[in-house]
Amino acid sequence: MIVDGKVVTHDLVDINVNMRILLGSSYYDDWEDQGETFVSRDPLGNPIDRRHPWNQTTTPRPQKRDFQGNYTWVMSPRWRHPQTGEHLALDTGGGPIARLWSTALAGLVDIGYVKATGQSVKMYLPKTALLPEVELEWKIPKWSNAIERDRARTYFQVYAAACALYFAEQAMKELYAGRNRTWSDFEVPDEAIGCGFHEAVRGVLSHHVVIRDGKIANYHPYPPTPWNASPRDIYGTPGPYEDAVQNTPIFEENGPDKFKGIDIMRTVRSFDPCLPCGVHMFLGNGRLLDVRHTPMFGVPR
Repeated sequence: MIVDGKVVTHDLVDINVNMRILLGSSYYDDWEDQGETFVSRDPLGNPIDRRHPWNQTTTPRPQKRDFQGNYTWVMSPRWRHPQTGEHLALDTGGGPIARLWSTALAGLVDIGYVKATGQSVKMYLPKTALLPEVELEWKIPKWSNAIERDRARTYFQVYAAACALYFAEQAMKELYAGRNRTWSDFEVPDEAIGCGFHEAVRGVLSHHVVIRDGKIANYHPYPPTPWNASPRDIYGTPGPYEDAVQNTPIFEENGPDKFKGIDIMRTVRSFDPCLPCGVHMFLGNGRLLDVRHTPMFGVPR
């Protein structure tokens, strides 16, 4: 968690416990005073908020889009800052920029091919049959914007290749040592809660599950897109997409009738959204362009 250029925490327990799911401008009913509280404390004794994913109840409320009220099916995941109490709209930056930024500041990674310096990430690729040895350094930029998100994605290709080489070497060491087991037996417990964090290509991904009687009683995943595409929450805070496009200069020369939104879409897609088809331009009165139906099993023959 990086706030104002400083590391707040890299403890996954803190990150999980302080997650909050707000509604604000979403098409759902609030569950604050409804439904069941599945988890009141985690196994370490930390209190779990009613708005944590473990306690979330999803009740859709379809309605007409209103840009002054509710206008999206995306909820507003936020992270409550433990010191200030603010509910932060975290920007996963399309994955690479946030990942490189936090890696650089934390200064914990040093695997030979990748090294965090506190202000940068150095990456080394060894000599191959066709290419010489390469050393690159990603430095924390002055801004977080579309150009820097795209630039970080290019550097991340080197980061990923360097890490993959390291992992392959570690795997070979395990094999040579005779440790070749790839999985462990697991029995689903009768009662349990669990969460898992992972870095998807687009950014942070977490899963939150409650198990009762050996079955899933409640489950909610939070992939990168809800973090980035979240709308204004109950405090009026916009999500990263909205925040990023505000005050964007429009260079497109098409008039209102042929407006394509190229400048806006360029910014949004620099986050690498998994729902680009869900990024729409509001052009006023709608008009039917085309209607198509594709049979599930293809065209009959």
